Amino acid sequence: MNRSEKLLACRPSINIDDAKKSRPEEDFQNRVLRPILKFQNDLFLQMFVRTCERYKINFEALTKQEQEIHIEGLFHKQPKLKALFIGVVISLFTIDEYEVYAAQQNHFNKRITQMLMERLKDQMM
Repeated sequence: MNRSEKLLACRPSINIDDAKKSRPEEDFQNRVLRPILKFQNDLFLQMFVRTCERYKINFEALTKQEQEIHIEGLFHKQPKLKALFIGVVISLFTIDEYEVYAAQQNHFNKRITQMLMERLKDQMM
């Protein structure tokens, strides 16, 4: 079993309605990004908790609105942190998936960041 086969085998399956035709970017998001984000979910949560500790943010003491602001702020104001989270996703791409990603890197980075922020908001708040 090669690297690509091993990576694909460890990803959780996600039920997406294939009835409607989606754009290639949406297909990549649903077929590649969402399963990777689901697979790495526990790691993302722990990374976020450790980041809050490092910046001495008492996340639980914040209101829901303040929590949302902090999640978005960390991704927008800390480019190294954002790059680290994105790197965790990219590291689980196959070579073919990386080629698709590389062709539209900025676009997919925005999608990854948005999906990560929504995951954190849903689970941390």
